[in-house]
Amino acid sequence: MATSFSKDVIADGARGRGENIVLALLAGLVAAALGAGIWMAVEVGLNMKIGIVAIGVGALVGFAIRFAGNGHSFIYGIIGAVFTLGGCLAGEILATLYAASSAQQPLLALAQTIDYPQMVSTIFTKMDPMGYVIYGIGVFEGYKLSIVK
Repeated sequence: MATSFSKDVIADGARGRGENIVLALLAGLVAAALGAGIWMAVEVGLNMKIGIVAIGVGALVGFAIRFAGNGHSFIYGIIGAVFTLGGCLAGEILATLYAASSAQQPLLALAQTIDYPQMVSTIFTKMDPMGYVIYGIGVFEGYKLSIVK
């Protein structure tokens, strides 16, 4: 839906600017962090794992990257997929740390003593097959929604 006003100016809806990968990265990072917080809040608040939140994180990250980056190439989709996976894993890690924290060992003190690669490995080892499917759908949403069509 881009219309050309002159040789150099192209307006794409309300955003009449070109691609911006730096803004896409910043927006994706902020959206992934927000998605991780939402993931933790849902998991801690309901006291159960709800994998469907991964799809919401993917949508949040994808739309943020699409709006901020205005990108038409597949690299914006890759950024969306990576940040979606990172946001989902960060939310899972935060929820696990929150559940393991206590008055004697607060969340921040516990976060400094954790072996994160081992924790991520444990998360994927204990995940059931449907969890992989939900994560995959979330990552696909992050990819698909990050690219302007």
